[in-house]
Amino acid sequence: MGDGATFSDVPSENVVASISSDPAPVASDRRTRKREARRDHLLDLAADLVETHGIEGLTMAALAEAADYATASLYTYFPSRSSLVSALQTRALVALGSVAAEAVADWDARIAEDVAPSVGALARLWAFGETFLAAPIRHPREFQLQQRLLVTDGGQDAEDLGAVVGAAMAVLREPQRLLADAVVVGALDRAAAAVDPIGELADGDLVRTISWVVALNGALLTDGLVVGLPMTGALLGREITAALLVGWGADPQELAAARAVAEEWPER
Repeated sequence: MGDGATFSDVPSENVVASISSDPAPVASDRRTRKREARRDHLLDLAADLVETHGIEGLTMAALAEAADYATASLYTYFPSRSSLVSALQTRALVALGSVAAEAVADWDARIAEDVAPSVGALARLWAFGETFLAAPIRHPREFQLQQRLLVTDGGQDAEDLGAVVGAAMAVLREPQRLLADAVVVGALDRAAAAVDPIGELADGDLVRTISWVVALNGALLTDGLVVGLPMTGALLGREITAALLVGWGADPQELAAARAVAEEWPER
């Protein structure tokens, strides 16, 4: 679409089916699907811009040019640049969260009946760590986008950041549940009480979850260092996972058995 076009010029957005037994709902559903598809396409283009030019290069004008839309038309999809950045980050988080949820369901189905509950719980935790460490290869766009936004101020306002935080917390639910389950079956010690930045009691399993995920993300960031380390980020991440689990009470022999179990499962 050229710069002189208006939103009403977007093809098919306002077209109503002329022949239908109940045309209004059919046309409405079609418009909704087309609008969602266009929004996803715009987010794909936005991800391309971030990948090429960094988060600073993602502007409404740049996206309009990439999409061949009038800039004003974009505001019907994203009210502001802040909402665009948040939508992009939220979509990536939802995608990564879906991978984790599907993986956990698969692991639950694969646990053999003769595997001790504590070993099974540790195997799930080890497998989650491996899934996280494989994300840069198996889900590069989503993962790299999250890394960029972690270290760059995207300029989001408080409301839009709140949506991102909600999506991030949803992603953390799976590892948090795995850690809590490991405590229940005695594979890990109970987490000590913690206090959040405003002085409120924080869930110990959530504190462990955030500590673990942040540590793994930091390990993967080392792959981008100009001066290379004598190990990969994934290898460093495995050392971190093993140290944390043992530090939280895992028996080293049970952890070794759990690793053997997890290594038999398909990579996610």
